[in-house]
Amino acid sequence: MVILTGDGDFPALADVNGTALLGRQLAMIARSTLRDVVVVTPSAAIAHQCGDGAHWGLALRAVAPDQLGALLADTVVVLPGDALMEVDLDRFLDHHRRHVADATLLVQPSDHPHQADLVVGAEDGRILGFSPPPQVGDFHNLVWPGPAVVARRALDGGLFIRAEVERLLSASRPVQGYRSPEYVHRVVSTDDLARVRADVASGLVDRLSLRRPQPAVFLDRDGVLNVERSHIRTVEALELIPTAGPALARLNRVGFRTPVVTNQAAVARGLCSLETLDAIHARLETGLAAQHAHVDRIYFCPHHPDPTLPGGVPSLLIRCECRKPKPGMVHAATADLNIDLARSWVVGDSSSDMGLARACGMGGILVRDGHGGRDGKSPAHPHVVVDDLADAVRFILDVWPGLSAELDRLAAGIKAGDVVLIGGLARAGKSLLAQCLSLRLGQSGRASVVVGLDSWLKSRDQRGVGVLGRYDMDAAHQALMALARRAAPVTPPRYDVWTQTSHPGREAVTLAPDDILIVEGVPALTQPAWRALATRRLYVATDEAGRRRRFHAEYRRRGWSEEAIESTYEDRLRDERPLVLASRAHADAEITLDGLLG
Repeated sequence: MVILTGDGDFPALADVNGTALLGRQLAMIARSTLRDVVVVTPSAAIAHQCGDGAHWGLALRAVAPDQLGALLADTVVVLPGDALMEVDLDRFLDHHRRHVADATLLVQPSDHPHQADLVVGAEDGRILGFSPPPQVGDFHNLVWPGPAVVARRALDGGLFIRAEVERLLSASRPVQGYRSPEYVHRVVSTDDLARVRADVASGLVDRLSLRRPQPAVFLDRDGVLNVERSHIRTVEALELIPTAGPALARLNRVGFRTPVVTNQAAVARGLCSLETLDAIHARLETGLAAQHAHVDRIYFCPHHPDPTLPGGVPSLLIRCECRKPKPGMVHAATADLNIDLARSWVVGDSSSDMGLARACGMGGILVRDGHGGRDGKSPAHPHVVVDDLADAVRFILDVWPGLSAELDRLAAGIKAGDVVLIGGLARAGKSLLAQCLSLRLGQSGRASVVVGLDSWLKSRDQRGVGVLGRYDMDAAHQALMALARRAAPVTPPRYDVWTQTSHPGREAVTLAPDDILIVEGVPALTQPAWRALATRRLYVATDEAGRRRRFHAEYRRRGWSEEAIESTYEDRLRDERPLVLASRAHADAEITLDGLLG
């Protein structure tokens, strides 16, 4: 049974983009398996609007508040009549039944938690009480906007309001929280009405629904949301990155799920208790809320895989499935938030974040904040590299829709087992194109492997003359031929850009018969034998002024002096540019990414 409660004609009869608010509520109920609906109202106009519910396929009665008691079923879904909402009621009801509570409250983050009654909860999801405004200190950003599932034994007179919850809590009756990202917005003013109309028109209301899978941006914590400090173990050590809150708010406004997935081995190391970690996360939520931003859930792995770790907590020193790059936290979030992984992203500062993205079939965006991918825990490459979360969000929201359409055009003729060459000048965007093309191919069901020719760069003291003298071209040729033939696995060497040294490889590359091989690098289009292998040859063109700016920025990050950078740039103009520009004639398609690279 569903009970809709309300007092007067506003907002129940208010027009929301061509449909009365009450009609939208009844349509939402009709999308569930629930059919018995009671509208509690003193309004004859509302009763007339409802009729018997046949228009929505519901069995509906409109009654006065004093008539409700005799109609109650054993379990009742109570919905506020003054809210626009899109909630998967079957999922909500199932959660209530699995937790065997007297009542279950739908809770979610608030846009303005400092002005709200916050829900105080326990680690296991139980509701402990409410914290009225003004909010002082750190808090978990959770409010109860009104929807609830209630056992009949817990109802006093049929209505279920805040006082009834407090009565249950004071009697130590079990009250459970149900965390939902779904749209629930109370309409108590004309401003509220304007907002819900805009949210319906933009599609936000539907995108937040748990009825259908939605894309997410999985966020690492340290180095993405807050400043990276090795093993944050106190509340005071947590400092938000200034641009993180506004960037996250952009994701919130368009309806991306925003789960945090973070390794917190400081707990296993005995450096931080679970209680302190909870307080740290409360400070994180408080700081984000001050910028009108929120995360949907925070998932953390408290484990460490070394059972002999000195000073560690024995029960947490285990090999688990939740420590990144293992996918355990992603699987939990996917179940809780109904996430479409194929359209989702991971934003992190470590190679293990990129490993997680690869393991789960998502796009991986590496931020240069924090570790910047230099941790060496995983061989996985990012699809995109940006400065911070703000740039990552700009890529996802502003760049990817157009870029993915262009990638679809480039990929139209690429078939299983093909070889694709991507050439162009340094800092033109070849790696970005190769990785994003691979991601897009994967989203269309075509597996691919990207091989970067920079793996075969020689150590600085072993280089020969010219651009080709910087590469071990013979070794690269042998490797590409073996990969193209699907022969034995190939282990590319590793080139460290920071020390300019080559090292033996650690990760073998093996191609299945249907895998598409994507080879990217400055000399990719310069070799006739390689071009003969390729079924698609792409050239990344670039504006020289922008390329020079990116060249300087990259080597500045590596700690080079301005004089050394400019000298190297001029040398490259002389020895690289003529050969690479000549290779442009061998491309069958050309693309420029200057607008995406800055």
